[in-house]
Amino acid sequence: MMHTRPVLEAFLKGRFSLFLSTMVAMFFIMPLAGDNRVLVDQVLGWLGIVVLLSCLRAVSNTRKFFVGMTLLTLVNMVLSGVELVNTGETNGFLLAVVGFKVIYFVLVFFSIMRFVLMNDAVTGDKIYGAVSAYFLMGVIWSFVYTGFFIHNPVSFNVPEAWLSYSSVNSFWAVYFSFTTLTTLGYGDITPQTPLAQSYAMMEAVIGQVFLAVIVARLIALHISHERTHVNEPE
Repeated sequence: MMHTRPVLEAFLKGRFSLFLSTMVAMFFIMPLAGDNRVLVDQVLGWLGIVVLLSCLRAVSNTRKFFVGMTLLTLVNMVLSGVELVNTGETNGFLLAVVGFKVIYFVLVFFSIMRFVLMNDAVTGDKIYGAVSAYFLMGVIWSFVYTGFFIHNPVSFNVPEAWLSYSSVNSFWAVYFSFTTLTTLGYGDITPQTPLAQSYAMMEAVIGQVFLAVIVARLIALHISHERTHVNEPE
């Protein structure tokens, strides 16, 4: 590849490029389903499986951890496939699927943050990792909200037109999670129970604190390594 495109080359070789690209693509592909909420949730479910595969590239810290996450990814894919194909599962099964997904993505999140917060030079891959972690927080909270709704359907006031056959891959939960994470708060979907309201507030606060802390950390690392580079003897 030509050296005139170092940014593109670094992106393609990076650990988080595939994961971040998949996450961004998900937001551009879902609207193609139009107003068909069933189709939107189906597309979201299958894209979620692609996201699972892209996670493996992002968590390649050590061989043991990678092998463990590969096994968890396979289990997650099987559960996701079963939920997409068969819509007659009990709430207990659906809650188990949601709980497994939350645990899985939390592990991926901490693996990414471990890399992002390492005391080394700020690279493009580190920045991609920070952005990926931010997206991943929205995904994790969407599954938490989905679990609340499965357990207690009055947890959220969701317009009837937004509900479809899928209980786990719900676009309304992703939409609500990211509007809360970014503190947009349109108000078309609202939490109704103290538990749901508390977690919504928690997500909004953590989302803003995350941005402030991560930006400060990356700037501090960049300044520190720039000073070290300047003070090195020639």
